[in-house]
Amino acid sequence: MAGIIFFKTTHLKLISDFYQQYLGMGLWLDQGQCKIFESGNLRLGFCAAEQAETSGTITFYYSSIAEVDKAYTRFTRIATSQPKQNPDFNIYHFWGQDPEGRILEFQHFLPRYQDDQALKILNPDEHKPRLLLTMFLPEPVMQVLKKDFCVKANILDRLLSKAELMQGISDAEALICLLGDTISTDVLEAAPNLKVISNYAVGYNNIDLEAAKSRNIAVCNTPGVLTESTADLTWALIMATTRRIVASDIFTREGHFTGWKPLLFLGKDVHERKLGIIGMGRIGQAVARRATGFDMKVLYTSPQPKELPFAAEHLPLDDLLREADIISLHLPLTNDTWHLLGARELDLLKPGAILINTARGAIVDEAELITRLRDQRIFAAGFDVYEHEPDIPQELRELDNVVLLPHIGSASIETRTKMGYLAAANAIAIIRNEAAPARIV
Repeated sequence: MAGIIFFKTTHLKLISDFYQQYLGMGLWLDQGQCKIFESGNLRLGFCAAEQAETSGTITFYYSSIAEVDKAYTRFTRIATSQPKQNPDFNIYHFWGQDPEGRILEFQHFLPRYQDDQALKILNPDEHKPRLLLTMFLPEPVMQVLKKDFCVKANILDRLLSKAELMQGISDAEALICLLGDTISTDVLEAAPNLKVISNYAVGYNNIDLEAAKSRNIAVCNTPGVLTESTADLTWALIMATTRRIVASDIFTREGHFTGWKPLLFLGKDVHERKLGIIGMGRIGQAVARRATGFDMKVLYTSPQPKELPFAAEHLPLDDLLREADIISLHLPLTNDTWHLLGARELDLLKPGAILINTARGAIVDEAELITRLRDQRIFAAGFDVYEHEPDIPQELRELDNVVLLPHIGSASIETRTKMGYLAAANAIAIIRNEAAPARIV
């Protein structure tokens, strides 16, 4: 038996174009005033009528969380919510609407784990020190960890809750965690045996350093190994924003391209422009070094001028903001850098400037930036990080002059594996009473 769900529509062509061209469903049958589309085992029929039927929900099923996220990236224009987990129904999904207001759902059914089953010991061994791993790392790294530790890991594709984190850390001697894991004083109080926190990141603003230091807990990170990959990603955002790559891609996929036009998707040149680097550390220098291939003039701000292997002009922050065509942020989030770019600073940018942030979201006052992007005072912006990550304001997601990425600055297979090896080496060294490769505290 096969089934078809039918709806009446007052705009048959509009609806046909939406489901076939935008959503990518295939045309299964064309009956003139009634068209039937299919995707997998789903068949939807739309028939011309004087009054549309819009009640009910059309649900599209995906085989993984990654596929739902990919669908969200493709269908952001019609999305009415962000992808998220719904624990009541054990699904990961987001909502959308078609042009006539029908409710669309894009979802993945999650494995049937209970909350208390988030943590699982992967290789029981009472003779090895216990390590809590808050999310799976690349498989080669997992093998290294299981060789030296009895690994208790989060087996769900989400961050641990605070209660789960405190439960898991209670008997751990080592912790490998993510930026999304808040390692606060009360979490550390639940870890009487903890000797080392190895953050799987360069940043460490998720960890209460003073609380760790007072408990003689070493804190380590993974600097250096992600420098080049993050610089590559920064340049991807520079090119995507200046040349309007994402909007052009969506336009073409939706079938709107009818031929070359003189004014179609005009962007901005990159070559021979001024690139302003705020924070000339390892990543900032790697980004600036790539700019030489575009004959760009590099401006930078830092507490003191630096000796650099390429030509660059050191400027105060305000002067850099006034002069640069493209501004890229590469500095840590601290009390001093929180909202470093607020309303006053953003108003210093030249008309048509472009802002790139692959550092930390809260360095920029997101609300003030959205206002200037909406008013076109700033030509475009590229984000890999957000002020209240992972929450992204609806106002930001609705803008077509922004490129939004899900914090993937270091997301190459090679780099994420190297990060894992370094995080593992840090934890192993501290447990062995040896010097860790990248210790902060």
